[in-house]
Amino acid sequence: MRHLLTLVSLALLLHAEPVHDMTVGNWQTITTSTSENRTHVTEKEFLNLKADHTFDITILVNLKKGEHFIKDLQVKASGIWKRYVTTLVVVIQKIEVPFAKEVSRTITQRSLELLAGTYQARLRGNPIRINTITFLDNNKLTIVDEKGIKTEYTKSKALPKTVTMPSQLHKEEPIRMQVGGVRHKRF
Repeated sequence: MRHLLTLVSLALLLHAEPVHDMTVGNWQTITTSTSENRTHVTEKEFLNLKADHTFDITILVNLKKGEHFIKDLQVKASGIWKRYVTTLVVVIQKIEVPFAKEVSRTITQRSLELLAGTYQARLRGNPIRINTITFLDNNKLTIVDEKGIKTEYTKSKALPKTVTMPSQLHKEEPIRMQVGGVRHKRF
């Protein structure tokens, strides 16, 4: 099935005629939720569809439960995209190592890695996305994915500035993340 989706995506990218693209620009969506255990989560997704048919996506996650918090956990990906009438095909080619702007001392390294892994899996698990555009104007973009999940974006003036890491998140030792046997200091 995955090979079939790849072939369909490549066929669309190579052989269809593009239409005038109002989809180019910086788009954002914000989702907030509170779980039964009073964990507050805010997700901000910034989607930058560029005129050269490349894109960047940045997911910023803020999590708070009592004194425990993670501020601006940032997961980024990039790739190529193409639009044909009401079909938007997005192909993720690269996912960067995630990092957080600020983490409370009460959050363990393992908890941070699990949370980051959840958002990376969202991007890795579906690298080729075929969406149907149900609404598009200069300020709003609504898409429905293959599973029927609807996402509404609004046009934003600019993407957020890249979050820079302080040299140490904790005074004693910076948080580190190990990915594929290689230790990264960004986390």
